[in-house]
Amino acid sequence: MPRPDPMVAIPAGHGAGERLAALLARIGADADFPALSAQVRRVQLLADSELENLHHLADEILQDVGLTQKLLRWVNAAPHVAHRGGVATVSRAISLLGLSTVKGIAASLMLLEHWDNAAQADRLREAFAHALLAAHLAAELHGQGAERERIFLAALFQGFGRMLMVRFFPEVAERVQAEAQGDPAREQAAVLRHLGVRYDELALAVARQWGFPQELQRTMERPGGPVPARTPPDRLEWVRWVAAAGTDLADAWLQGVVSGHGEAFERCARRYAHLVEKTPEEVAEAAREARGRFAMLLEAVGLRGRLNGPLWRAWLTEGQDDPRRPVPGPARAPDGASAEAASAAHGPREAVADEEPAALLLAQGLYDATAALLDDLSGPERLELVLETLLRALRAQRVWLVTPGAGAQAVARLWLGPGAAAVASQYRVALNGQTLESGELLPALGRLRRDSWLEDVGAAKIQARLPAWYQAACAARTSMIMLPLWRGEQWLGWLHLDGPGIVLPALGGVERHLLRALRNLAAAALAERPA
Repeated sequence: MPRPDPMVAIPAGHGAGERLAALLARIGADADFPALSAQVRRVQLLADSELENLHHLADEILQDVGLTQKLLRWVNAAPHVAHRGGVATVSRAISLLGLSTVKGIAASLMLLEHWDNAAQADRLREAFAHALLAAHLAAELHGQGAERERIFLAALFQGFGRMLMVRFFPEVAERVQAEAQGDPAREQAAVLRHLGVRYDELALAVARQWGFPQELQRTMERPGGPVPARTPPDRLEWVRWVAAAGTDLADAWLQGVVSGHGEAFERCARRYAHLVEKTPEEVAEAAREARGRFAMLLEAVGLRGRLNGPLWRAWLTEGQDDPRRPVPGPARAPDGASAEAASAAHGPREAVADEEPAALLLAQGLYDATAALLDDLSGPERLELVLETLLRALRAQRVWLVTPGAGAQAVARLWLGPGAAAVASQYRVALNGQTLESGELLPALGRLRRDSWLEDVGAAKIQARLPAWYQAACAARTSMIMLPLWRGEQWLGWLHLDGPGIVLPALGGVERHLLRALRNLAAAALAERPA
């Protein structure tokens, strides 16, 4: 399907509303936009306050393997996560960072995933990297604290309008870039002249379509006017200004590479220093720290070796050939950059591992579940961690936690994976020796004292003992694992996994021990559930 002409003809005299409507119509006509829009909306429309939505958000992310891996590597680059030993599960990432933060990060990664093969992918990566650098600078200006992620996301999405222009209006982007020559003021004027609206207007219109939270919509809009002489009493207004500081510092730093001088960065540092209660020298020091974290994250999301433009190549490598040579801005790599940046300089690393060993995934998941127990996370939250770990480590497609319910029936209480929710709504198995729709095999295996693995649930002898609703939900050559849950002599239910690539028969002794430990944690968490 041919892409529409990127230029939007707006009759003279039409206002910003008509221009914006025409731009949105052109974006909506792009073949890639509807699928991306649907995925982002599903994530963004989850409320932040409900525990159930932690489960739904994790389930949505886990259905995309590439997104899952990139998100976990992104999260592990966060400073307050790294000191905990890392995070191996999406559920644990959400519990540490919060639903809002993970939703924002996931949305930004979805942009990268969906648009990575676009014709203008190189420029889009550069626009994304620019926003990412601004976010790291803004977050480092604030330092550690509860508002760090809020500031990070605000700065990241203050670059959303530029990304939209590069992706959907590449000819406009070329004109803007040619006229701006790296100058932010000239860029804003060129955008208004050629696109007809400001970056913020375009970004906010799409953000509203996608259901971004009101707080993010407000903070992603760049504030106008001079920098406040005092800290604004409205905390969200302060977040907007710190995010803007990150963007301006990124612009000045990159501009210094073009000009060969660091005066622009120094002026910017002086302009914003009081806003974050730092000296200009401390702003420069924060920028050095941000550079290291930024380089590590570029590698984590697969961008480190794919920023091929001369500006980014120069910025990422400046000073490495001669550590004594002064460089524009505050960074003096490699000695001025962090250890993470120095290691990233050795070259790109594939962002998504093809097949991580089951033992590693089980061990990492066990660590997450144990850390969650020590952090006093609730039983349901810890069960979520165990289910996610098993889903990934055993190469399953779907997993259900099944427990006794009313009327001597076992019912699905928790689930993950594509299509698992539809099966869960029908999951009813009799426990009193009778059957419901010929479902004898499930309770029989679920109450054993050992694990069970069926290579193909479509085999004739097995099909006859499975309920019709489950047979209908299984593709050809679906394998199944049943992991009964016992605590002493008390039977608590079972874990039911299925999919085409399950690896239970190939597990060795170490993996079996790890699996047993995870199951024990699940049983302990399950025993805490209210009756």
